[in-house]
Amino acid sequence: MKRGILLSVGLMIIAQLSAQVINAGVSGNTTADLLRRLGEDVLVHKPDLVILMVGTNDMLNSKKLISYQDYQENMEEIVRRIKERGTEVLIMSSPPVDSAYLFQRHDRSLYAATPNEKMKRACGIVDSVATEYGLYFLDLYEKLSELGLPKHNEDLFIKNLKNSGRADGVHPTPLGYYFIATHIYQLLKENNLTDKNIVCFGDSITFGGERKGGDELIRRSYPAFLEQLLKQSNR
Repeated sequence: MKRGILLSVGLMIIAQLSAQVINAGVSGNTTADLLRRLGEDVLVHKPDLVILMVGTNDMLNSKKLISYQDYQENMEEIVRRIKERGTEVLIMSSPPVDSAYLFQRHDRSLYAATPNEKMKRACGIVDSVATEYGLYFLDLYEKLSELGLPKHNEDLFIKNLKNSGRADGVHPTPLGYYFIATHIYQLLKENNLTDKNIVCFGDSITFGGERKGGDELIRRSYPAFLEQLLKQSNR
């Protein structure tokens, strides 16, 4: 099995003892983008399980905003096309955000509701899609919200100036990615899914990665941490 192949769209195939994890996250993607590349970036790999998380750009990127109805319809179409192949789906809600940083990049007047009100509404849509289609569901929004996160310039899970030197407020830190991976791993373990071939499908929160001088890409993502946990469990 090949290991460490980074495709042009950011796919990384990581081999492990009895399964593989493929990172099919692409920065800036929306549900519409995922629909366009579903065949070539996901279905072509014939995975046993797809882990799907997308919605931050649909809800919060001021240049890409769509309605809740369009978001739900796109999510349902993605799920239908995956399940048509007999593939199982674990669907996750996107995490809450630090609005103070978000509004440094996006015009506050374009939002009819607060960013986290929108993310919570999107979480409800993800939950309803999971129920309707019989999917595994991980409520990442709730798990972080229960911890009172993100907390402006105080928490360690979502990037901020204090923990990473970045006025971000949206993307997880390495610790945040590990937090996500451990919750996914626990769900997989509870449902006897740790030996599956997995594609992690989504936007930049799935892709992860940071530039470190020149073109060097440091892989810090929940798929990478998940691969480590699965590899350890299968020893």
